[in-house]
Amino acid sequence: MKNDQTTEYVTAFVVGTLVGVGAALLLAPEPPTRRDKIMKELKPYRKKVRKQTARARKKVGKQADAVSEWTDELMTASRAVVSDLRDEVAQLVADARDEIASTVEDQVDSARDTLRRGAKKIRS
Repeated sequence: MKNDQTTEYVTAFVVGTLVGVGAALLLAPEPPTRRDKIMKELKPYRKKVRKQTARARKKVGKQADAVSEWTDELMTASRAVVSDLRDEVAQLVADARDEIASTVEDQVDSARDTLRRGAKKIRS
């Protein structure tokens, strides 16, 4: 009988061990993939990257606003300079026309006088 009890004990032990190993194999979580391992290693850095990205967005937004304001001011100043330049060029052109007209008129008068003198000499 002792042998039967030992056999039953060993059989129960072996069956229990096999059932336990089978259950462990079935219920054990899948080993982490390489991607899972990398993601786990990078997890602490994700918050830092998010915070730095948010800060960078804010800075870029502020700088974009500043550039926009500066561009508006530059455009306004450029328009004023161009307007002033147009006025000055228009005045220079008008003055040049007047000067050319005056010079042409003087030359025509001088040419008339010369022609009259030449005509008087020819008549006399």
